[in-house]
Amino acid sequence: MSRVEKVVFLTLILISATLSGCLSSDNDSSGDDSDEIPPEEEFEGADYVECMIHEELERCWNVLVPSTVNLSNEVPMIIDLHGNTLTMENQRALSEFDDIAEENGVIAVWPQGFENSWNAGYCCSAAGELGLNDTGLILEIVDRVALNHSVDEDRIYLTGWSNGCALSQKLANEHSDRFAAIACMSYYLLDDPVSEYSPIPIMEIHGLVDQIILYSNDAIHLPNIEAQEHGAIQNLMMWADMNGCQGDTPNSNSPSVFYSIQSFTDCETGSEVSLVTLYAADHNPYEESYDPEGPLIFIGNGGTVDTNGIAWEFLSRFSKSDTEGTL
Repeated sequence: MSRVEKVVFLTLILISATLSGCLSSDNDSSGDDSDEIPPEEEFEGADYVECMIHEELERCWNVLVPSTVNLSNEVPMIIDLHGNTLTMENQRALSEFDDIAEENGVIAVWPQGFENSWNAGYCCSAAGELGLNDTGLILEIVDRVALNHSVDEDRIYLTGWSNGCALSQKLANEHSDRFAAIACMSYYLLDDPVSEYSPIPIMEIHGLVDQIILYSNDAIHLPNIEAQEHGAIQNLMMWADMNGCQGDTPNSNSPSVFYSIQSFTDCETGSEVSLVTLYAADHNPYEESYDPEGPLIFIGNGGTVDTNGIAWEFLSRFSKSDTEGTL
């Protein structure tokens, strides 16, 4: 759809919504959308929440269009998925991808999971227990944001923490045609590879002393022998196999004082697969601390590692226009 068609379509939506009175200024609207969406000429610098009914549930997401975005051009978009028990507001404050968006002229989106959770596979969430179609939800959010804004659909990226990282990898596995690359924190792919998967760049960032999703295996959440084969290194090797990477071990090793990056760089369609190991980080790999109500406090790395910067540096190197048709 051209930019002119997008403007016309959005204008019709706003006029129709205003006449019908279906929009509300707060987030508990029973309608399909939120009137936080600004008119097209005010999109630069916009920061709003939009909601819709998706499979009989109201679902919402926060969109940031930084003032640094030039809407006369198509720009990248990054989807940042919160962890289990967090909200979209918690994730935004913790990951600070709003700073990445401002600094780089990127549209950022923080979706809200059902009961603060995502259906990302076998592990530990209300959304998973109900079998919610969260991959379908994220795809619809992507479509709606791309309709309202000048999004470069060759540069749509995924990131997220924990449960949100698992959903990022599930989306990459099942819908590799829609995303240019993913770089997420502290969890693994919880499903088998699908036959439709086409290699895209994958990065997983993990704390060596993660006490929730263990670096060595996932025995806490998968109490059987297979759990011993499901840790950060095994996840790296699984994606390397899925991406048709050459070699039995990573061909690139970039050590530093507080972390290292092991990568397969010779992979199909120009893709790569990387594992970032944070030597002293627990389940929270970000710079900021997260202190929820309860016994656990995730202290963050205190600024020793620019985790979201590492993720963005990886993501921003890739575009689907550079890899389509490459074998």
